[in-house]
Amino acid sequence: AVLGEDAYLEAVLMALRAFTQLARVKEAAALVGEALVPGRFQEPAHRHLLRVWAVIVSLQAGETLAAFDSVRYACNLRPHSVPVWNLLNRVAHSAGHDTHHIYKFVLRCLQRNPTSVPCMVLMGHHAQMAGSAKLALGQYLRAHERMPGEPLINLLIAVVYISHVMSRRCEDRHRTTLNGFSFLVQYAEQRRWSQEAYYNLGRGFHQLSLLSLARRCYEHALLLSPQRIAGAYVPTLDLRRECAYNLALIAKSKGAPKTAAALLARYCVF
Repeated sequence: AVLGEDAYLEAVLMALRAFTQLARVKEAAALVGEALVPGRFQEPAHRHLLRVWAVIVSLQAGETLAAFDSVRYACNLRPHSVPVWNLLNRVAHSAGHDTHHIYKFVLRCLQRNPTSVPCMVLMGHHAQMAGSAKLALGQYLRAHERMPGEPLINLLIAVVYISHVMSRRCEDRHRTTLNGFSFLVQYAEQRRWSQEAYYNLGRGFHQLSLLSLARRCYEHALLLSPQRIAGAYVPTLDLRRECAYNLALIAKSKGAPKTAAALLARYCVF
């Protein structure tokens, strides 16, 4: 019997999953290349899914340029899709410091799709890394207008404001500080005052040397349970070690080395 396009796609995807799990990269690359031959699949959704798999296979093979070509197609097709842009971030991370051509592509995509929140956020990241806080803030605020309920965007805006407070070019430090913490509190409320929220709030106070306020946030975070995924404990999401280490730094700066040592021994010694 001749397989229909849906059944053929399912068979290809099953094979790709098996090849990637077994680290048989060459076979996976050959299969996805064959599947992407023009005319093999007619449905745009099927071709998009295969393009995403091409990115995954290219990343597993360490072929950054090939991965970028595939993910660029997917980003142009779905400029508002967060998972697709997350793949682009993985490609950028694999490329190391050679990310200039990636951000040029993001800028072109933003010009074609001015309402794409992922593009705004990525261009904000690029501006922040380039030292342009005002440009970064402008992109993040545009993204905030589109998605005011997204905790990450509120956190990013707060980080820009608080970092700018430490800059010589900051004209009004008090107002900038208030702006930063207003967005930081919004982020914490959206995160339901979780361990992560208290830790980031503490980091904001700590950066501005408001040590008593930072200490209270870190201590509260130590008392809260870390975030779980599907009910399972994930060590990388547990911020107690980071909180304890920062508390130890504060204790040491206040002339309490024994308290600092006790914190490190309790939370940071494996």
